[in-house]
Amino acid sequence: MTEERDKKLSEYFAWMHPFAVAVYNISKEFNIGSLLRTVHCAKGKEFFLIGDKSYNTYAAVSSDKWTKVNYFEKLDDFLLYIKGTDYNLVLLEQSENSKSMFEFEYPENPLFFLGMEKGGLPDSLTKMDKYPVLEIPQFGLVHSLNLSCSGSIVIYHYLD
Repeated sequence: MTEERDKKLSEYFAWMHPFAVAVYNISKEFNIGSLLRTVHCAKGKEFFLIGDKSYNTYAAVSSDKWTKVNYFEKLDDFLLYIKGTDYNLVLLEQSENSKSMFEFEYPENPLFFLGMEKGGLPDSLTKMDKYPVLEIPQFGLVHSLNLSCSGSIVIYHYLD
């Protein structure tokens, strides 16, 4: 490595924004790679894959080399792991108890959690009052945004 590249890497890893992103059973591998790329560009701490661990490396554009990617086969194992961290889980979901992104107060060290393209996050999470549920208001006829787009919007809204 060159001295210039070493300096660039050192500067990049000198600090991170205090957030992370987790995705659960995502079927569109391009979505995962794209969202991982956004986490890297926004200097998020890490990325979590729960369930399927495949993602599109072309969409990630090598961000997986620089952003820590953690894998959990089972949701319960991920939730148990998170209890031992300083992260505060924030569910990104359209549900009865969700709060508009424009009215939401982000906790310290948020871990944004997104679910399946069809079906979202499990009801066992969204129906309980244990975790805050954040929603991006929708005004069009299509009922939802693309998963990687949703995650990116929330990340940059949080950083604002």
